[in-house]
Amino acid sequence: MTTTTTGTFFVSKDRPGRPAVTEHKSDAGEFVLKMRLIDNQGPRAVEVYVTRWVGPAAAAWRAQHGDLKAGDALRLVLINPRAMPGAMSPETHAAITSCQLLPARSPASAQPA
Repeated sequence: MTTTTTGTFFVSKDRPGRPAVTEHKSDAGEFVLKMRLIDNQGPRAVEVYVTRWVGPAAAAWRAQHGDLKAGDALRLVLINPRAMPGAMSPETHAAITSCQLLPARSPASAQPA
């Protein structure tokens, strides 16, 4: 049975030699979008996700959203999440079935005292 996870995730920061968002062609010639994401569950409760989205839908989405940056919010549907050891901490690997870029939050405005 397939496990499905849904929620809001955030694009991670680029690290030396490990960009947050990459794309390539698989051995079968399919477009692959790979994103390193953060699931921010609160103070000291941040989980790293490594996601892959394969196929024409991923290519079309990437063509529309080529300027992703750290902190951008995404609403995702993921399948088959699996915990794996990571370089610094455990990370969850999953496949994307749908992705929506959420609007940026407006900057906080000063509240009158």
